Amino acid sequence: MNNALRSRSLRTFLSVLSAGLLLAGCAATPTGESTGLYGGQSPVAISDWQLTGRFSLTREEQGWHAGLFWQEQGDQYQLKISGPMGQGAFRLRGDADGVLLEQSDGQTLAAQDAEALLYQATGWHLPVSGLRYWIRGLPVPELRAQASRDAQGRLTRLEQSGWVIFYNRYVLVDGVYWPVKLRLVREDISVRLVIDQWQPGVATGFEP
Repeated sequence: MNNALRSRSLRTFLSVLSAGLLLAGCAATPTGESTGLYGGQSPVAISDWQLTGRFSLTREEQGWHAGLFWQEQGDQYQLKISGPMGQGAFRLRGDADGVLLEQSDGQTLAAQDAEALLYQATGWHLPVSGLRYWIRGLPVPELRAQASRDAQGRLTRLEQSGWVIFYNRYVLVDGVYWPVKLRLVREDISVRLVIDQWQPGVATGFEP
């Protein structure tokens, strides 16, 4: 084999090898909510669900600990939050028309923005609109985000809307991985969430 032919053959081999390595590297990187990442379906396809759990919200030396019940049916959602011995209990209900906050003393507040309403009533910042997605291990659609994922495509870290969300543990329920331990951080605010029970596909109707 002459030198020109040998050089051309070597270049061809290196080109094929480089292309193969590039494809292998791309295939090893999770790309999103594909069906294979969640045992056959994605949380984004499940519009009806409910959970029970606990959360703590801290800022500097102040803290708030509470139990949490969260239910979603399509565009409707409700959160029930209660502190120790029922102190500070309230229910937040929302849909496309706005948000209502019902306090334990019977007072009701209304607004278009869940975060602003919650801050008005409690003085705490809780990103309800974003959490509707983050708590399921999903970025909010159509908003810029930076995400890190594990080998199974599950979020391990997400930056979106000024918050950084860390996913520490998942549980497999009905073929889908659901987060059960999360931490949210924004400036001097830290929120820790522990989900005790996920019930995907539940459609029992909201309480009046």
